[in-house]
Amino acid sequence: MSETTRNLTSSDLRTMGLTPSDIRSRIKQGSLRRLRRNVYAVAETVSPEEHHRRLILASLGNVADSNVVSHISGGILHNLPVPRKHLRHVTMTRVTPGHGEHSDRMIVRHTALAEDEVTLIDGMRVTTLARTVFDLARSLPFEWGVMACDAGYRQGLEATHLQLSTRRHPRLRGAPRARRVAEFGDARSESAAESLSRVQIFRAGLPQPNLQRELFDADGVFVARPDFLWPEHRLVGEVDGRTKYGALLKHGQDPIDAVMAEKRREESIRQLGYWVVRWDWDLAWRPDDLSSLLRRAMQWQR
Repeated sequence: MSETTRNLTSSDLRTMGLTPSDIRSRIKQGSLRRLRRNVYAVAETVSPEEHHRRLILASLGNVADSNVVSHISGGILHNLPVPRKHLRHVTMTRVTPGHGEHSDRMIVRHTALAEDEVTLIDGMRVTTLARTVFDLARSLPFEWGVMACDAGYRQGLEATHLQLSTRRHPRLRGAPRARRVAEFGDARSESAAESLSRVQIFRAGLPQPNLQRELFDADGVFVARPDFLWPEHRLVGEVDGRTKYGALLKHGQDPIDAVMAEKRREESIRQLGYWVVRWDWDLAWRPDDLSSLLRRAMQWQR
């Protein structure tokens, strides 16, 4: 956790010369945000994921040191995609005897967890990448499990390690779904939107695409490595997103230049005899629309 995101306690604020009245006033004005009782953060524009990291840090002082950050919160600390609607609660697993807890801001589960399934991130006890993906895959809808699994595989998670978790805890709720996620996961999906699209394509019964397959021209010169490729239909599928265009930017390059470069790349793909169809994150969440888009494109290319 960087120093710029360090939370402030009531003691910190008093040391800075703020009175309880000053603190209440700054909260009302919006310049200070209350995270937990006696824990605050300077109000600024941050992503929901970064705000959740601050909530995790603020929550650690209210739980036993043996508790382990897990599930959704573990996914945030491992930089895995998780549904933002669940970021209101910090999620942990307790390893000491007792029942789980559920409050307005925290969910603590009492679930089987071995010590070798725990690691440290910024000094915080967190479930390992394999265990975190397993927990997300068994507790979230299939598509979100695949997104987390693909992201874990891209980080170097071995499929065998994830499969070990599924065999180790066969009776945990959702374990069969986690096994299906582990089998379906693929590190070649380079973004959550690609992972989601792959699930929707599979559910629609469409032909399964090649992922990240390189294309070359007649002289053997590299042209592109599209997200999805259906060679039998001479069809290329590309998932657009802001982060994708950001990654295309070279140092000092204007965003417009990156977009123009992408247009030239698409034209080079067309010159190879492929039709290019594009969609975004929002369309990927509309399976009927995505299926119609791809079916029409496949019919055109017959």
